[in-house]
Amino acid sequence: MTDEYERRKAIRQQKAREWQLGEPLPVIAYTEEEDALWETVTAKLSSLHQEVACANYRRAAEAVVLERRRVPQLAEISPVLTELTGFHLRPAEGTVPAKRFLGTFADSGFHATQYLRRPESPYHSPEPDVLHELIGHAVMLGDPVFADLYRSFGEAARRVSAPDAMRDLVHVFWFAMETGVVYEDGRPRVCGAALLSSVAEMESLDKVELRAFDTADIVAQDFDDTDCMPVLFAAESVGHLVAEVRRFLNRL
Repeated sequence: MTDEYERRKAIRQQKAREWQLGEPLPVIAYTEEEDALWETVTAKLSSLHQEVACANYRRAAEAVVLERRRVPQLAEISPVLTELTGFHLRPAEGTVPAKRFLGTFADSGFHATQYLRRPESPYHSPEPDVLHELIGHAVMLGDPVFADLYRSFGEAARRVSAPDAMRDLVHVFWFAMETGVVYEDGRPRVCGAALLSSVAEMESLDKVELRAFDTADIVAQDFDDTDCMPVLFAAESVGHLVAEVRRFLNRL
């Protein structure tokens, strides 16, 4: 099972490595088992989203409609995003270096992997997979408010050159766009892609230490992106999160 998983993953990574900007996005032949895994996990996520996802995400999910019974192709979702917010998807081998990953947002591009998480770990993936990219990032990129914030991160990534400034930028991106939390109607709601694509993260939200969203505290907070987060930062609202992030970016 492990050998077969790695073989399929390597093929998909090779397709991403060979792809050139302007070419059609690679089409991946997902297996019946992968489609079944996608269906199982997305059904569970969809139920949790009704309970803990922020309003912006729920609205965007009505516009960025993802297949539930099979793994969608990047080529199906990319033109939807382009029509909604101007963003497009680009295939990625795996984790992309931070400056390149973030900087691409300035061109309204998003690097997305095309392999699926391991079957033995369906509810939390320690690396970005296609479920994380589409359920998490792609849907959020369909929201104009968050799409503009992604672009702002991209512009900042291209401005900064000092290693410390890039580190701080990565930390704020992580705690805002990957593991972001906002309050709505007095309750914490998830707006970060890593949380939105993880059953384990959302089910443990009530056990997490929630701190006030403050970028000075965020840049001082270490994190391990291979496991569920013990500490998250919650903004008073989506508007508050956006305002605080923009203040931080403008200082870089």
